[in-house]
Amino acid sequence: MPTVLITGAAGFIGFHLSKVFIKKNYIVYALDNLQGNTEPDLKHKRLACLGIKKDLIEYGKIISAYNFKFIQCDLNDINTLNDFFSSTHFDIVIHLAAQTGVRNSVNNPEIYIKNNIIGFHNLLQACKTFTINKLIFASSSSVYGENKNMPYVEDFSTDNPESIYAVTKKSNELMAHAYSNLFKINAIGLRFFTVYGPWVRTDMASYIFMKSIAEGKPINLYNNGLSLRDFTYVDDVVNSIFLISKKITSPDAHKYPLFNIYNVGNSHPVNLERFLNCIELFLNRKAVIHNKPIQEGDVTATFACVDKLYNFIGFKPDTDIEKGVKKMVDWFTKFYKK
Repeated sequence: MPTVLITGAAGFIGFHLSKVFIKKNYIVYALDNLQGNTEPDLKHKRLACLGIKKDLIEYGKIISAYNFKFIQCDLNDINTLNDFFSSTHFDIVIHLAAQTGVRNSVNNPEIYIKNNIIGFHNLLQACKTFTINKLIFASSSSVYGENKNMPYVEDFSTDNPESIYAVTKKSNELMAHAYSNLFKINAIGLRFFTVYGPWVRTDMASYIFMKSIAEGKPINLYNNGLSLRDFTYVDDVVNSIFLISKKITSPDAHKYPLFNIYNVGNSHPVNLERFLNCIELFLNRKAVIHNKPIQEGDVTATFACVDKLYNFIGFKPDTDIEKGVKKMVDWFTKFYKK
């Protein structure tokens, strides 16, 4: 059976991606430090859905549930990371672990430098040391900064980031490019655009909106709800990742460049107010809104061109915003009641 390592596997996207690879009969090795901006309890609940019970987790120890194998490990713990890599084999590594969130990075830059840059370097070194030459890693639409040209195309300049989070993601792209050239690692970076859906992180606007409406609490709507976001449903994101993984592990992989970057977005941006209105509709409740100016580090719009992605894998995200929000709200309603 083919094997894959997914870092950040207890996170929002990592959880959904793990389910896809399990369903496709891969042996899935999953790594997560079980920390971050999201509530730790939510990470454990995601893992429980994959067969990993909280009371069985022991740092540095691999826990198995059929073909899903989980290890709690921090990428900055080089000794444990290398022990893990030396004892296993992966056909491909998919790196989703990161300190997330644009706004938090403004106030806590050192955490982002440590986890997103140093941690990623440790992973690259492990891939080099243990001769793993297939890597997909998460970048972000934030690398485009306040770019006025829309939609964003992969060859646009990314030299003017607006946040430390964006800086770390741009750094990841540069580091991966260097390792790809030096050590012949097939590295694919994916610039995600505002991913949403069931099991979304609790620090993300979509969860905050749902929870605040459910509890009748006011919502701070920044930039008066006018900011445009290219909201992308999580199933479209993980399907894109899976199809890319099939491409770069196929017998034809030698035909593709060793390093590449792809946008992964819906290509239909909507403003925050409309997104909030969709949540109100499916929760059947009105939000209490406090309009606020745009926050430091935020950009006014994101908009992905995904022609390059489609030309590579024959697929592009296309879930309609109302359809995606309904699925997310249906999950939240059941989750919140529990």
